[in-house]
Amino acid sequence: MASHTMTAAVLRQIPDDRLHIEAVPTPQVSQPDDLIVRIGACGICGTDLHIMEGESYLPELPFVLGHEPAGTVVAAGADAQQWLGKRVVITLFTGCGHCPQCRLGDERLCPDVVSDTGVFGAWGGYAEYLRIHAAQAVAVPDCLSDIQAASLVDAGATAANSVRVAMTGHPKRVLVLGAGPIGLLSAEMLRSEGVAVQLTQRSPRRRAAAAALGYDVVGSIAETDGAFSAVIDATGSPDVFNDGVRALGPRGKYILAGYAVVPNADFAEVSHKEAEIVGIRSGSRKDLTNIIELAAQGRVRLPQIVTWRLAEINEAMDAIRGRKVDGKVVIVPSQGQSSRAPRGEKQ
Repeated sequence: MASHTMTAAVLRQIPDDRLHIEAVPTPQVSQPDDLIVRIGACGICGTDLHIMEGESYLPELPFVLGHEPAGTVVAAGADAQQWLGKRVVITLFTGCGHCPQCRLGDERLCPDVVSDTGVFGAWGGYAEYLRIHAAQAVAVPDCLSDIQAASLVDAGATAANSVRVAMTGHPKRVLVLGAGPIGLLSAEMLRSEGVAVQLTQRSPRRRAAAAALGYDVVGSIAETDGAFSAVIDATGSPDVFNDGVRALGPRGKYILAGYAVVPNADFAEVSHKEAEIVGIRSGSRKDLTNIIELAAQGRVRLPQIVTWRLAEINEAMDAIRGRKVDGKVVIVPSQGQSSRAPRGEKQ
């Protein structure tokens, strides 16, 4: 960290479809609990694209996105020296620290959230270095690479939270809508719990990828068979809600792992079934730790991962917009692991 500047992909205006690769100040330790992480990899989330489109959070600009980082701690404040040299991923939210939610470890539900790293309030991981609080750090086992760990930071925590909610009802069968990273990781966790799973996926390529993993996957909810104890909606699409509720059995749970505005929601069907609708906002530290441990133990398989260099992040985002990538897109710094940008490299 000899240099006072680093390379980052900077969001300069909203809306925009491009990030600007430029030199910005390298973050420094300023508080006793600060950690400086040298980024090894950072996943791209659909939320990043929504922010750029002006359809989600509005961070103060200029801003560095990227809320799925993994890397190595290279500097630490006086109270966090034990993290030096360790590889970490992060929990995203910093709350007020005093409310009941924060005291329970649910900072993401704090009514006065200070920051969501890489989303608002604190710059994220589309850069060479990142500053976090020590309380955000979660250790990465040696058997997982930075690229693999980055693929789990938000998608994995969200899946773990979704499945934890589903399991409170002791489900016999669960329908997962969407076979993207959150959907596949949810299905993997349910499988590890011995729960029968069926998936829906409109994209033939993603449907084939899920089928290759041994899953019963169909193209639409209309093709599913029977009532389900729970539905995990990982699509973020308003078009599936009503049919998804209809697929529930009595007192089933509809778990919203993806965000959507549903203008024509049929709440009569919700009432007739006494269904429960549960929202999911990423996951807690325990959720992230859980999915990391399951991946390290080989109890869950990771989605296909495709990497691009930081300098090629706009090409990576174009590939996502064009639905040309079946799995998880992860960005690596220029000095990081080899990648065949701009086509990407399958991991």
